Amino acid sequence: MRLLLLLLSVTACACSPALHPALPDPGERIPVGSSVNGSASANPCPNRCLEPLPVPAAPVEESVEMEVASVPAKPPAAVLPAEYELDDIRSLPQDMGAYSSSLATGGLTPACQASMAAEFRSRYFSPWSNATPLADPATMVNAMGKQLGQKWYGENRLKVPDATLKALRENCDLGRLPSLNRRAISTVATNMRILPTARPFFKQPDGFPFDMLQQSGVKLNEPLRVLHVSRNGVWLFVESPAASGWVEAREVAYLDEAMALKRMGREQLVIVGESVPLRDTTGSFVRIAKVGTILPLEREDDDGYEITLAARTEPSGVMQELRARVLKSVAARHPLPFTGERISTIGNQLLGTPYGWGELYDDRDCSALLRDFFLTFGIWLGRGSYDQGNGGATLSLAGKSIEEKTRILLKSGVPFLTLVYMKGHIMLYVGNREGTPLVFQDLWGVTVRDREGKEKKQIVGKAVITTLTPGRELGLVSGPLLAKVSRIRILTDSCGSPR
Repeated sequence: MRLLLLLLSVTACACSPALHPALPDPGERIPVGSSVNGSASANPCPNRCLEPLPVPAAPVEESVEMEVASVPAKPPAAVLPAEYELDDIRSLPQDMGAYSSSLATGGLTPACQASMAAEFRSRYFSPWSNATPLADPATMVNAMGKQLGQKWYGENRLKVPDATLKALRENCDLGRLPSLNRRAISTVATNMRILPTARPFFKQPDGFPFDMLQQSGVKLNEPLRVLHVSRNGVWLFVESPAASGWVEAREVAYLDEAMALKRMGREQLVIVGESVPLRDTTGSFVRIAKVGTILPLEREDDDGYEITLAARTEPSGVMQELRARVLKSVAARHPLPFTGERISTIGNQLLGTPYGWGELYDDRDCSALLRDFFLTFGIWLGRGSYDQGNGGATLSLAGKSIEEKTRILLKSGVPFLTLVYMKGHIMLYVGNREGTPLVFQDLWGVTVRDREGKEKKQIVGKAVITTLTPGRELGLVSGPLLAKVSRIRILTDSCGSPR
C-alpha cells in the first residue's frame, strides 16, 4: 500500500530506540522516539500505516494511503457517487461474528495467552518500572531537529513561516533534553505530538488529513515518564509504553513510586466499548474512554465495576485519585479470554470506525486498529505497522508469486492471530471464503483511474473486512494488494506453538 505523505527520511525514526521507534513513512508511520520495549526494530525508520516522523514519540501509525490495487478491471463509470462502497465491503459481511467461528480450537492456548499477558504487563507499565528513558535522548533531539528543518504547510494551505519554526525550535529547548525523569500519567485521552504545537503540519498544501506532527494517541490514564518540559512550560516531552513525543502539561499528572506500584498491583479492567462515558459515584460525567483503555479495578457489584481514575491537582500537577463507575456491558477484567464471542464483541466495536492518521480525532489508523484489538486480550503490539509486522518471528513472502502467497497464507495463517504486512500497512487475517483470504484493516483508500485516465483516490476511510484486492472493480492503478505483501507474522509463534 502506498503511504500517503509521510515524513520521509528523518534520521532518527520514531520507531528506533531513539525516540521510541518511529518515523512516519507514507504508509508506515514512524514515531518519534518509539519505545524500545515496544517491538522496535534495529531499522532506524520502521514503518506504520502512515505514521508520523521520527520525533520523540511512540510509534505512530503510518498514515498510508493504501493503493490497494488489483488487476485493472473494467473502467468505472465516469462519476461514482460520493457514497460509493467497494464491492468487497458490500458483498462481504461487515460483522466480525461471521468470521470468528473460523478461529481454530486451540488457536491460542491458555498457557500461551498467559505468557503474552505477562509480556504485555511488563511493556505497558515500563514507563513506571524503568528508571531510565526507554529511548536514546540524542536520537530524539536529532529527529526533532530534522523535522524543524523541513518545509511544511499549515491549516491555511500556506507555507509555515520560518519564524514559526524558529519559535518552535526555541520552545523545544533541545539543548537541555532530557531535563526531567518523573513518573506520570495521562489524565485524559490526548494527542502525542512530534513538536510542541497543536497546529497541523502538512507535506503538501492539500495534505489533509495527514498531519505529520501527529505521533500517536494517548489513552486515558496511560503510564508515562516525563523527560522534558518546553521553555514556555505548556508542553511535556514524555514516553508512553509505545512511543514518545509532546503532550500538553495540563493533561498529565505526576505520581511517585509508591503510587505507581499501588496502581500496578491492582487488578485491571479494560474498556470494551467505544466512547464510553465514565461517571463518578454521584452519577456525574467525568471522562470518556475508548476500546482498549485500561483502568485499576476497585470492586465489582451486580451492575458494574468501581474503578479508580487519575486526575491532576493544581497547581502542583500531582496525581489525585477519584472513584468512578462503569457498566459491565462495556467493560471486563483484563485480559479478555481469546474466544470467538469476545473476538466478535471487540471486532464489531471497531468495524466501521473512521480512519484517523496517527489517531487524530480519537480515531485509528491501520496499526492503531490492530493494537487496540489485541490490547483487550493482553497481547502486545508496537504502535506502527513496521514494528507490528517485524516484531517477532515472521514468515517471508518476498519474491513469491501471488499463487504461492495465497497458498502459504491459507495453509499457515491462523485466523485472528496472523498479521499480514506490506510496506506502510498492516492487516489481520480473519480466514477465507472459498479459498480467498480475507483481512480486517483500516483502509484510507484505493487509487484508481477515471475514464480520462487520470489517477484519483477512492476513499474508504474506515475499518473494514475485505479481500486482498479491494476496489478491483474500479480499475486499480497498481497490481494486486497481495503482490505487495512481504511477510506474515503468526503471533502464537512466540509461544512455540506448532502450526
